[in-house]
Amino acid sequence: MKFLWSLARKNLSRSRIRTIVSVIAIAIAIISVVFLRGLISGMLNSTFENHIFYKAGHIRIINREYKLKEHLISLNYTVDGFNDTGYEEMAGELKQIAGVRQVLPRLRFAVMVSQDDKLTGLMGWGIEPEEEVRFTGMDKYITEGRMVKTDKRELIMGAALMDKIGKKVGDKVTFLYHTAFDSFRASTFQLVGKIESNLDFLNKEVLFLPLDQAQVILEMPGEVTELLIVTPDYNQAGKVLPSIADLFTARDLSHKYMLQLWNRDYDLIELFALAQVIYNFVYIFIIILSCLVLINTLVMIINERKREIGMMSALGLKANEILCLFALEGMTIGVLGSALGIVIGGIVTKIFSIVGMDFSAAMEGMGADLLFEPIFYTDFSVGNLIFAFVLGVVVVTVASMIPARMAAQLEPTEAMR
Repeated sequence: MKFLWSLARKNLSRSRIRTIVSVIAIAIAIISVVFLRGLISGMLNSTFENHIFYKAGHIRIINREYKLKEHLISLNYTVDGFNDTGYEEMAGELKQIAGVRQVLPRLRFAVMVSQDDKLTGLMGWGIEPEEEVRFTGMDKYITEGRMVKTDKRELIMGAALMDKIGKKVGDKVTFLYHTAFDSFRASTFQLVGKIESNLDFLNKEVLFLPLDQAQVILEMPGEVTELLIVTPDYNQAGKVLPSIADLFTARDLSHKYMLQLWNRDYDLIELFALAQVIYNFVYIFIIILSCLVLINTLVMIINERKREIGMMSALGLKANEILCLFALEGMTIGVLGSALGIVIGGIVTKIFSIVGMDFSAAMEGMGADLLFEPIFYTDFSVGNLIFAFVLGVVVVTVASMIPARMAAQLEPTEAMR
């Protein structure tokens, strides 16, 4: 093997320009894989995070009927505890389950705000301020004023929404809404904070107020539209789900509640999960395309060295050793190209993980409810570099077996002639 390795290195140095071209081709493919995988991973992680923060939690508890009418933001199908005893008792029992780190109540309802004699439709969220900050870190988006406080008739909203309705921090805001009994009412709260975020959903669509105040004006004591369960790791939330399901089997005798894992029953999230698998085949295809240069290079080398290959066969070099020789040459090019690729690709990915890529123009007009941020940051990770390097070496080595088999099958007499 040592002899074959020395011979392989000598052969590569004899065709330096071709070797360099092949290495560069492989490197460009690996750079593309590292960067694209980092970009897609960063985009998906950001989208998953926003989906978890503002829609699903790690596990969501809702009324089964509410699921069917969620787009109507109905207040008739709520989470009001086991046997209508209030959500607090249910939340207390859930917190006793191993793996449940936090139980987050939310009360969502439709509101309208007057703007130049026109009504603007929005969504109101009743939240527990401290719990919301602990889970989503929403306070980091408040650039002016402060977070709302429990027991206070206060609200916060996005900067774009404030501009739209002509309000500033410290102003009074009057909004219209339907109560749980379908009566039409208006309430006035003080605007105490301004949110500025890359997420249109926070900037344009929602106003936040304390949960207890939302329950008072909507006449919904002890009721919320959903409970979000937070676990130490959303990827492991499925392991906690059976214990929660056992609690509901024993306590929810009317079977009116349903449990939703963050990545189940959400069409867009399931589509993204499928896309991740498809992208892996795309990465392989990109490297295969670059391997065409390598295969062409090795075929040309074999054609030029037919007489030499025939001579080696005549002197006793076996077919499998010739196969191994050219496979080693291909693998060496793969290692060099992949190493160069992950270095350059890693640097580029690291830079864009800091500065980001602005897709604001491309996402113009996209619905705010999709929870996409216009600035994507690539995900720089050692795992991504290792994946690209191993994939590059394996695919290139396998591809080099095609010309290597050609060399191994040459008849010594034909080759020497």
